Amino acid sequence: MSVMQTGGPTTVAGATVVEARALHRLAVGIVRDATRVGAGDVSVQLADRRGDLRVSVEVPVVLARQGTDPVSARADAVRDAVVQGMRDLAARRVGAVDVRFRGVRREMQRRVT
Repeated sequence: MSVMQTGGPTTVAGATVVEARALHRLAVGIVRDATRVGAGDVSVQLADRRGDLRVSVEVPVVLARQGTDPVSARADAVRDAVVQGMRDLAARRVGAVDVRFRGVRREMQRRVT
């Protein structure tokens, strides 16, 4: 559990509490959106690293029919999305993001009629 004091003007005293489970689900959603895979294919572990979050991510590599970015560029995109998303949405500082690709998924091409 984490308690965050807000610095903005309020008329009612209080605190914002973000439970560990909520942070975990938020991180899963951020990774899912960044990698375009289902939530069931995303594994995220959160740990404290001297006050910062250390995020470990496991996702499959998505193969698309069109040109694809190298795996290293995809990992950088996941790192950027996690750092920015956790900062913007949860006011959390991420100190490290470890990305591990496991398995392969083919991107399904949808027909539009």
